[in-house]
Amino acid sequence: MPEDKIVKDRRLTRWQRIGVASLLVLAAFMMGGVIFVASGVYNIGADRDHWSVTNLIITILRDRSIAAAAGDVKAPPLDDPDLYLLGEQHYVGGCATCHGTPGQPLNPIYRNMLPNPPDLTGAFSHYSAEELFWIVKNGLKFTGMPAWAGEGRSDEVWSVVAYLKQLHQTPLSGETRPEPTLPRQQEVRGLGTLPLENCVRCHGDAQTGPVSALVPTLQNLPQAYLKRALEEYRAGTRPSGIMEPVAYEMTDAEIEKLAEYYTGLPVEAPTDIAPGPLLEQGRRIAESGVPEHDLPACNSCHNGSSPQIPTLAGQSARYIANQLQLWRQPDYRDTPPYGSLMASIAQRVSEDDALAVGAYYASQPAGGTAPP
Repeated sequence: MPEDKIVKDRRLTRWQRIGVASLLVLAAFMMGGVIFVASGVYNIGADRDHWSVTNLIITILRDRSIAAAAGDVKAPPLDDPDLYLLGEQHYVGGCATCHGTPGQPLNPIYRNMLPNPPDLTGAFSHYSAEELFWIVKNGLKFTGMPAWAGEGRSDEVWSVVAYLKQLHQTPLSGETRPEPTLPRQQEVRGLGTLPLENCVRCHGDAQTGPVSALVPTLQNLPQAYLKRALEEYRAGTRPSGIMEPVAYEMTDAEIEKLAEYYTGLPVEAPTDIAPGPLLEQGRRIAESGVPEHDLPACNSCHNGSSPQIPTLAGQSARYIANQLQLWRQPDYRDTPPYGSLMASIAQRVSEDDALAVGAYYASQPAGGTAPP
């Protein structure tokens, strides 16, 4: 045979053989996966647990994802009664349905979910405060755990995390709040017991004050403003993971009657009295604003002359300061006309000024702010 007809036998190198073998194995796995999925042999019924290897993979994926996503989260001080007492009521209203009340058996319906809603008294045994915040705020796919309804309301989420921390401690520290007794003798026809119970639990009534300084005293606010606030919560234009679901279930008549009920209660006397210099600083801002920051006087709007604008006198200093902090967040309640105005003004209020003006209004009797 002529030399130019000789074809040399070229053999694959070791790494080339490994590469070919790997591709064949990968193709076999992919084909096997397609056949497995198409066969329908895997039971997805909630009455049958996952395979052990499936549970292992899901657990590792979940926990690594949570740890990575929570890396930039920074927790505020959680041993704060105003925070965890409010969180307790948020838990009762939004979490207890699935996770149950600590120490009580889980509802049979939710006990048969897969995965089973965990007992949250041990949440801090498995996750840090930052990781729990991320879970409550963002939810978990394929578990039935939803994301927090109120976009931008990290303050509400932290209150729940603070309560979970209290649950983890034995015995529970801090104050306890008894179950609200509905003032049935004061109920108005057309107002159901559920909306009233939901409101009394956090905002109190004639017998009990608000559960926390972080929530407003409703009887110190105008009736028209309360009605508008509930309508905005119901429409989703005012964010709150607690108030939006409550207002969504309310009819127009119930909103009207609830606002009427609260404004019919006796106004609350001021209880927050701050040091004199702080009150004086807050008084100047309320009455004259801060001209060098182009900040108008708070009393130019919040003076009681418009039923659509909340009066601030008699509200807690922490509530007012926290609201101003929320207004500084991008797009928070930035809806015309009132939202757009406050979103702009809050950018010009420093943290110190917010504390001062909150302290001033907290020291004033409700309804005592005279128009300028």
